Amino acid sequence: MATWDKTKYEVTCECGKKYSVIRYEQPMREKGRFTCNGCGKELERWNGAVDYTFTEIEGQ
Repeated sequence: MATWDKTKYEVTCECGKKYSVIRYEQPMREKGRFTCNGCGKELERWNGAVDYTFTEIEGQ
């Protein structure tokens, strides 16, 4: 499956954990959510022609 666009950014949860995020625009619908590994707060929810990957930034 080809992706149309890719956006990279960082997000910080209220508990202080930081994540590197990649948002992929794509031709197919994806549904999902991401919750913080530290406190369980939902940081992102999606249902559309996008998908995300979250990677915890260590040592911050």
